[in-house]
Amino acid sequence: MERKPLQGRGIVVTRPAGQAERLAALVSAAGGRPFLFPAIEIERLPERPLPRLEEFDLAVFVSPTAAECAFERIKHAGVPVAAVGGGTRRALQTLGARDVLAPESGADSEALLALPELNEVAGKRILIVRGEGGRELLADTLAARGARTDYLECYRRMLPHADMAPLIAAWDRGEIDAVTVSSSASLDNLITLLGVPRLAAKPLFVNHARVAERAREVGIPGVVVAGSGDDEAAEALVAYFASRPMEDMQQHKQPEEPAPENPRPRRRTTWLLLCAILLSAALATVFWLDSRQRIGATQQELARRLRDIEADAREARSVARQSEEAQRDTRAKLIQLETRLAESQSQQLALEALYQELSRNRDEWQLAEIEQVLAIASQQLQLAGNVRAALLALQLAEQRLARADRPQFTPIRRALARDIDRLKTLPTLDLAGMTTRIDNLAAKVDTLPLAFDERSERSPPAKDAAAAADERGFWSRLSTEVWSELRQLVVVRQVGNAEPPLLPPSQAYFVRENLKLRLLNARLSLLARDEAGYREDLRTAQRWIQRYFDPRSKQTADALNQLKQLSSTTVSFELPSITESLEAIRGYKSRRERQPG
Repeated sequence: MERKPLQGRGIVVTRPAGQAERLAALVSAAGGRPFLFPAIEIERLPERPLPRLEEFDLAVFVSPTAAECAFERIKHAGVPVAAVGGGTRRALQTLGARDVLAPESGADSEALLALPELNEVAGKRILIVRGEGGRELLADTLAARGARTDYLECYRRMLPHADMAPLIAAWDRGEIDAVTVSSSASLDNLITLLGVPRLAAKPLFVNHARVAERAREVGIPGVVVAGSGDDEAAEALVAYFASRPMEDMQQHKQPEEPAPENPRPRRRTTWLLLCAILLSAALATVFWLDSRQRIGATQQELARRLRDIEADAREARSVARQSEEAQRDTRAKLIQLETRLAESQSQQLALEALYQELSRNRDEWQLAEIEQVLAIASQQLQLAGNVRAALLALQLAEQRLARADRPQFTPIRRALARDIDRLKTLPTLDLAGMTTRIDNLAAKVDTLPLAFDERSERSPPAKDAAAAADERGFWSRLSTEVWSELRQLVVVRQVGNAEPPLLPPSQAYFVRENLKLRLLNARLSLLARDEAGYREDLRTAQRWIQRYFDPRSKQTADALNQLKQLSSTTVSFELPSITESLEAIRGYKSRRERQPG
């Protein structure tokens, strides 16, 4: 029957539970006997709140355990994933990951960092999924290349609580021929559980040169760097033992006993030989006892020193773990402070931009309001000649800009000051007072007496005359009444001018209404600044009053006097424009819009 390369060899497989089955199957297929002893016990950490995964550009898993613990929680976010080696890549692919970025050769952070995809990471954010107390090389290198890194620690490596008795018993029976180690933490745990002397007596197959260096530092000489994967470890075991025959088989062979000789009986020689033998035996016994004592003392001293070294090593590892935890806490706090600082800086920039935008908008709103007010005032000035409204609008704009107290408004304020001076130099025209006087004249037209009124001018008798008549008697009263009637039969008046027409009541009504219309037309001409029409309407009103109304009446004289005063007032003069102020505001706004930002 063909002999297998690992026939009769006992191989200790120290991978964590759930990850050692494949290597054990390969050892069994090569004829070896695998001893499963997980040197690391994995404890999952309580699930912590995940960061905002949509902000990350890549998630790096440092071990198959990290993939098993955390991939299900983050795969829904669609973040691209990377693995430090083939084993982690296979674990991710088993869990459903696609397009896993991983090195073709090598299974460590150095191999992953050598990929071209991780050389151009400036400005990217990367999530590193690992256990507590991992190496900092990956995060430090990515940070040096300009990336922002965050940790997601999802498990903890612990010293196993498995029963050591079966493994030690098999070791003492000589059934163990080699040990496989997959990490520095596994090696430290084996040293704690088995001790360096046991491990130094067997070949040690490790997955990385870093683990081999650690083994040589503690005094284990026979170290073989096999590779990171299960296939590489099995191939290294087969290659190592294929070149070495079974020393145990050779040790079981007994040497042949030599045939006894037949010495010649020589008595003297026999006694001398016996004495020499006894003497040699005594000396050998003395030397053996002394050597045994010295060896025992040496062993005790060596054991004591080894215990001291192991105690120091455990203490150093404890201190190192505490330092790593403190460093990790400090790094987490530093990251939080950096995050808060970045947030505060971004908030400060946003507030500054908002303040600038609000300031800019406030200036634009203020200028827009001033422009609208000046535009309305300009229309009032051009259409109705409302100098007072235009002056008030300019003064209001000047006050608003003065309260703003901005140097960039100085050209606009100069233009406003020039327009204000031009409007103040204009003659004052009381349009409201003049229109009020014209309206009062139109209202009094109905009370003006006509030159010839058809009504008889009868004056009621005075009370004194009536009393005197009562005292004179009947004949006296009769003569007085007869004389009064006779006087009213003929009326003689002196007329110096052309005789005014005698108007019937209907025509008198139309005269008064036409006079009112003339006065209203004069008011419209006044508001429109039509001086020719204004004067013509007032002259026509004067002629009509002088012709058709009684000039001896006080009311008529007052109306003519007011018309003369209104006619003497100049209502048309050239009005300036306020386009200079409007152009200054519009020019400033156009320059502001052309400025970037």
